[in-house]
Amino acid sequence: MINKQILFVTFLILLLIGCSQNKEEYLIEGTIMSINEKSGDIEVEGPMTVIKSATSQDVVGNKTESMPHPIRISNPEDYNVGQEVKVSVINNYDEDVWDLDRLKFEIEIIN
Repeated sequence: MINKQILFVTFLILLLIGCSQNKEEYLIEGTIMSINEKSGDIEVEGPMTVIKSATSQDVVGNKTESMPHPIRISNPEDYNVGQEVKVSVINNYDEDVWDLDRLKFEIEIIN
């Protein structure tokens, strides 16, 4: 009886750990096409690669076609139109929508 309880508790803990890691990451490598310094919105054109998803933790290299992607950062004055950048996009919510207010963006200039 105790073995069944330990097995059940272990299963429950593993299930909760798996549910808490509902995070998707994307990588965009492209060119800055426009910058709005008032709002912090930047448009980056390039392909997007899925790094991780909620359904499979090791999805790597699943690229979309090159297209404009709006992003929002706190320091748009540090960037220029035409710069090549790499943007890590982190999604910590369940809906399948591109919400600039809830997504986290980390941007890096490519030399």
